[in-house]
Amino acid sequence: MSARPNPAAIGAFVVGAVALLLTALLVWGGTGMFRTKINYVLFFDSAVTGLSKGAPVLGRGVKVGEVTDIQIRWGTPMVAVYVALEPDAVKGAAEGGPRQAVERLVREEGLRAQLRMQSFVTGVLYVALDPRPGTPIVLRGLDRQVPEIPTIPTAIEVWTEKLERFAAKIDKLPLDELFRNTNGAITDARAFVNKLGAQIDPTFAQLKTTLARLDAGLDAAHKLARDLDNHVDPLATQAEATLKTAQTAIGDMRPAIENLRSLAAKLDAQADPLLTSIRSTSDTARATLEGAQLTLGAVDRTLEQDSPLGFELFQTLKELRATAQSVRSLADYLERMPDAPVYGVRRPSPNGTTGNGK
Repeated sequence: MSARPNPAAIGAFVVGAVALLLTALLVWGGTGMFRTKINYVLFFDSAVTGLSKGAPVLGRGVKVGEVTDIQIRWGTPMVAVYVALEPDAVKGAAEGGPRQAVERLVREEGLRAQLRMQSFVTGVLYVALDPRPGTPIVLRGLDRQVPEIPTIPTAIEVWTEKLERFAAKIDKLPLDELFRNTNGAITDARAFVNKLGAQIDPTFAQLKTTLARLDAGLDAAHKLARDLDNHVDPLATQAEATLKTAQTAIGDMRPAIENLRSLAAKLDAQADPLLTSIRSTSDTARATLEGAQLTLGAVDRTLEQDSPLGFELFQTLKELRATAQSVRSLADYLERMPDAPVYGVRRPSPNGTTGNGK
């Protein structure tokens, strides 16, 4: 007959197997119970209703840790939220360990913590770690034992603060006085509108008349434009032909202009020699005139009546005058008696008849 198994040994074996399984799950199963985490503290100056232990900490939508504890700092408006970050989440952010990486992200890239709502229905909150460049680094320093990450207000808090400031400004306004002034302004505006309405009707009538006249003027202008258009084309054709003729004439004048330019250049080149010749000729003519003047003076003195030559010349002129008179008489007689050279001179007879000189 075989021996019966020992129940105690079986139980010990089962407990050992379960213990080994649990240990393997804890170490390699991803729970992180035995992994080292980085602890930080966050201080918020508002209520954290909806935030609880175990709430996720998300960096750009990726879970990088969780909330480990929430404490109230009595005597201050602050609420301390302790978080544990996974070292692998910030691995490679900077040289050195994970804490140096977080410090660099806070200092250089503006890493800030902010409470956000997971669901508007449930109101559950989570912690967001995102870069917010330009926001100031505000450290509360209420827990010297745990490193601190700066926080910024939530969007709801920002809008709530703005609404509160706006409501405070509204409360400071004298609403009653504003209402009375507004009511008076509305009354004045209504009276002005009524008065303006009474003046608008005649204005509209006058405007209508003016528009009618303007319409008629526009029709006349259109008609004039059409007439001008009908006359512009022939004028344009004639002007184009005239322009072409002028261009042709200008083209024909170009050789003459070139010849004139050449002549001007030649005259310019010969101007100096010609002026020199003219001056020389002028000097010669002046000398000749002076000699002629001297000669005429001498002749004048020679021809005076008191000089012998002048007396003889005077007598010769008298004889020449008498000769000229005789020749003129002979010419008159021959004109009257053309046959005198043939028949001789006819003398009058005693009885009154004319006969020849034989």
